[in-house]
Amino acid sequence: MAILRDVNLMDRKHLFVLCPPASGSTLLWRILQTSPYVSAFNKEGKGLVKSILSTKDRWNPSKMIQWEIVKEKWEEEWDYDKPILLEKSPPHLVRANQLEQHFPESFFLIMVRNPYAFCEGIRRRHYKNSSYYNIAKFWVICSKYQIDNIVKLKKSILFTYEELTSNPNRVSKKIIEFIPELREFTLGEEFNVFEKSMKISNLNQKQINRLSDGDIYEINMVLRKYPDIMSFFDYDYLEQEGKIRFKTLRTLSAKLRSMNRRPRAIRWTKI
Repeated sequence: MAILRDVNLMDRKHLFVLCPPASGSTLLWRILQTSPYVSAFNKEGKGLVKSILSTKDRWNPSKMIQWEIVKEKWEEEWDYDKPILLEKSPPHLVRANQLEQHFPESFFLIMVRNPYAFCEGIRRRHYKNSSYYNIAKFWVICSKYQIDNIVKLKKSILFTYEELTSNPNRVSKKIIEFIPELREFTLGEEFNVFEKSMKISNLNQKQINRLSDGDIYEINMVLRKYPDIMSFFDYDYLEQEGKIRFKTLRTLSAKLRSMNRRPRAIRWTKI
């Protein structure tokens, strides 16, 4: 059986979704699974080897990964009757070069999302007590890695959450041109995303509307330092900080000063 598996691996393509959390990776993952030629796990691959890929330091790019153990577990779960072997776990984006090295015929779908919607989603779903300032810094970190992945990975394509949700047919065509073995997707159905059934739709504005002027100001304190990243992904700044009252601004400044005195940063252990 092991010999057959080694032979099959020669003919299979590994497809990795590289996408930060709260950025549409689950929706994309569900869409990809509508192709009858895709084999995927029933959860993120990091959950199959928690002691290796779900540790507290999983976002540390210098973390040593025991790839032979990971490969053995994933190979037990993939269906080798399918030509495409799919996996998505957000921390992969900081070590995509290792995936390329350890998995033959690796292809990468690189996706990012509007930073304001990203920050709102991360805080609401995972870090209610965190500052938007720190979450925005996390968006910048992920974006830097994504740019590096675009430049260095041999087989990758880039698109945004906004492109996927606004024109899914165009993005699907782009993906299939990238990996013809996928052949087709079913886009009209509802997809299970975080235990909610939903059709493909852009939720950015709904999430951005939840942000206060102070929240946007706090996020912009980080984003203003990285105009090159914003320009690279064609994202615009939200211009609402001028409406902040002096009292709100003073409170925000005090909060940020207090935050900067803290010796430990967020370790992103929930995503």
